[in-house]
Amino acid sequence: LAKPVVLTGSMIPLCEPLNDARRNLVASLMFASQLQLCEVAIFFNERLLRGNRAVKFDATGLATFDSPNFPPLATIGASVAFVSTEHERWQPQPTCRLRVHIRMSARVIVVRLSPGFDDAAISAMIRHTNELHGLVLSLYGTGNGPTHKESFISLIKEAVSRGILVVATSQCRKGSVALNMYEVGQRLLAIGVVSAGDMTIEACVTKISYLCGRGVQGEALRRAMVQDLRGELTNISSLSLHCHQVGP
Repeated sequence: LAKPVVLTGSMIPLCEPLNDARRNLVASLMFASQLQLCEVAIFFNERLLRGNRAVKFDATGLATFDSPNFPPLATIGASVAFVSTEHERWQPQPTCRLRVHIRMSARVIVVRLSPGFDDAAISAMIRHTNELHGLVLSLYGTGNGPTHKESFISLIKEAVSRGILVVATSQCRKGSVALNMYEVGQRLLAIGVVSAGDMTIEACVTKISYLCGRGVQGEALRRAMVQDLRGELTNISSLSLHCHQVGP
């Protein structure tokens, strides 16, 4: 993507005397004219956020979106404060032509763990379908789970053996998954669960859908999940993916 795409909206409609629609629209048009911005972004309230880092966290407030693990691309106050590209917060100009990939896999599911959960539902998803491509686990904290639930570990191991990509995310909005910190996380890592790092759950699901839709599978899929493709992940790997593999 070699041009800006800015999404916006409002919490109070334009027809109301006091609204946030006009400011959001005008600011979005202004940012859309910044050709050095080469990515999808969201402008709301006073901040321009990277799209694949943003989450909606407030149903009624004017600052309805947040980017807990990545700073704003720009902010508006008495003046516009652009974040310097020297800090590598803006995406660089692309080196490949834009290619639109519309084939996405919808066979991805998110399971949010809760204390005392029953394994039966997870078991049914794993054992009674051959179509599941990705299982995203929303774990506690940095990637923790039930310590004395051997059946859970066995089910996840079975899922990995069936070729299902299992990715560990956090229920916390801010911070990163670190599976090596606790016993359960270490066991999940050992059986082939992939860490989502500091990706949002939404970005994680979209990434799996995109990669599986491209036909990436097996070890190549696991490597791609820990590689930053579009600024969605703080890069923790020295692996490189080229445009002809899973690029735009």
